[in-house]
Amino acid sequence: MDVLNCCVVGYGGIAVYHVEALKKIKGAVLHTVVGRRPEPTINFKEEYGFLKASSRYDEALSDSEIDAIIITSPSELHYKMTAAALRAGKHALVEIPLAMSARGARELAALARRQDRRVMVAHSRRFEAAGLFVREFIGSGRLGQVHQHHAYSFWLRHENVGWTGYQRSWVDDVLFHHGCHLVDFSLWTLDAEVQRVRGELSPLHSGTGTSLDVSMLLRYTSETIATISLSYNAPQGASSQVYLGEKGTLELRANKVLFAGEVVFESEGDQLPGAVLSQDQEFVDAIRDNRQPSCSAADGLKALEPLQEVYDQMVQLEGEEKYRRPWGL
Repeated sequence: MDVLNCCVVGYGGIAVYHVEALKKIKGAVLHTVVGRRPEPTINFKEEYGFLKASSRYDEALSDSEIDAIIITSPSELHYKMTAAALRAGKHALVEIPLAMSARGARELAALARRQDRRVMVAHSRRFEAAGLFVREFIGSGRLGQVHQHHAYSFWLRHENVGWTGYQRSWVDDVLFHHGCHLVDFSLWTLDAEVQRVRGELSPLHSGTGTSLDVSMLLRYTSETIATISLSYNAPQGASSQVYLGEKGTLELRANKVLFAGEVVFESEGDQLPGAVLSQDQEFVDAIRDNRQPSCSAADGLKALEPLQEVYDQMVQLEGEEKYRRPWGL
């Protein structure tokens, strides 16, 4: 398939990264943009050079010219939109999370197999240079046995405003959305299976209707213990990844990696554009090669399963009303 006609769903900040990436991929065509509101959808089409603009997703899915859908819509729509794309015979690249539950992700993975379509989940951190270095460093044995992995990401989100500063029409979720980032990165860098999960989740926040804090412990089959914590309650943002190994401590801070206190790797500038380009190229290559992409629906499911366990534990302990999300799969 030399030419791949792409439909981008959404016109927010992350959609721009995908569009800029697709422009650099040989044979990828910006065919259609689909958006909720007609005027900004048309403006996005004109600005980035799409062939068509539409406010109807079903119209795009019925277009036989379109080969692949890039889904950057609100998280709670990912399951429904991905399922519809697969049933229409389209390949799909989905921003995380693949679904808002492990059940939803499991159903999508099964549907992708039945339809023989490629589904890739946009875990872009797998494609950042610093993340790749960390995975390779651990895999090489230079760290030795990893005893613990500590990952945290804290920032303030009491109002429904995302990283672009834009007022959202949808509610973000610290557990099933941003929790996916940290859990997937832990799974991917340590390359081990989860043996056991324990967690704590804060009750629903009256302003946002979702939880603002989550912490969890993962016990891997390798005996590594991972401590993962996220918060939307931090007046000052902070994030880090620390691996405690028998040969030293490895730390990832933004685009810098330190081992035993010394910088061993550093990339320049914003890693996201390059990561999205590598990721989207992998999606296109997987379609052309008729193979599974390196971050498939099955991988998206693996990241959601520990998060689902934390949610289910809290519901079992204290009841559904205290934690229930307003959305479904």
